[in-house]
Amino acid sequence: MQTINKLKEEFYNIINIIEKSNSYKILQYLKQIPLLCYLNNLSIENRKLRQLDENKLHPKGVGRGEIYNLKITEGVGSELSDNHLVIIIQNKKGNIYSEKVNIIPIEGDGKSINPNYQMQLNNADLIEGMLDKNPSRIILTDIMTYDKARLGTKIGKINQDKMKAINIKLKKQLELE
Repeated sequence: MQTINKLKEEFYNIINIIEKSNSYKILQYLKQIPLLCYLNNLSIENRKLRQLDENKLHPKGVGRGEIYNLKITEGVGSELSDNHLVIIIQNKKGNIYSEKVNIIPIEGDGKSINPNYQMQLNNADLIEGMLDKNPSRIILTDIMTYDKARLGTKIGKINQDKMKAINIKLKKQLELE
């Protein structure tokens, strides 16, 4: 009962600071609470499974260049939200052991590309799987790190030539050349 009362108190505090102009966004955030609770519990379960594993391997094995559906909760401003296809860009060791993963997102219309920070991605660039929107675009400036609990279904994998091109663009984006 004490926990419920504490939650009610926090919600009342939130309600007191909400401006009408923000009410839609606040509602979107509140709708995300069940999904966030589910993902948090999944992350805890993954951590327990990893601890039980003799080699401490993460139960969600992913590989560099693989494409997954990622559950992104409500963002702020122009941040991504909703479900998006993403490309795993993290190294092999991180993919095996880490609870988190580094990704870059894939968005819809691949016909409109800004070559300074985007790349086109076609089904021909995949060695397995298919894109839901062909062509799509890779957003190289949106390098993100998320818990592997957010990863959904594996969609496919990018071929080596495309991954090399992505690596070149990422190095330029991060000024690692």
